Amino acid sequence: MRDLFEHDDETSVASGRSFAVGLLCGAAVGAALGLMFAPQTGVKTRRDLRRGADRLSRQAMKIYDNASDTVEQLAERGAEVLDRTKEVAKDVASRIRT
Repeated sequence: MRDLFEHDDETSVASGRSFAVGLLCGAAVGAALGLMFAPQTGVKTRRDLRRGADRLSRQAMKIYDNASDTVEQLAERGAEVLDRTKEVAKDVASRIRT
């Protein structure tokens, strides 16, 4: 009876992965069926999809540009901090020598 309630960690991970894969496959099939049975024509659906893809592309570019700017600013600040740290270290070393 105790064997029924004991779970192996590997089995739990595998079943979690299987569930995730099944969920993604189900979502893809659902999306495809929704597009196939949509009440608008294929031309309108493709136009809407194209507009949505364009909108997502613009948003992704904005996010990328912002992230790139942020990384650049962080790198500059890091270089400034490193330069200051070197100066302080040289000052401390010269004081120790004297």
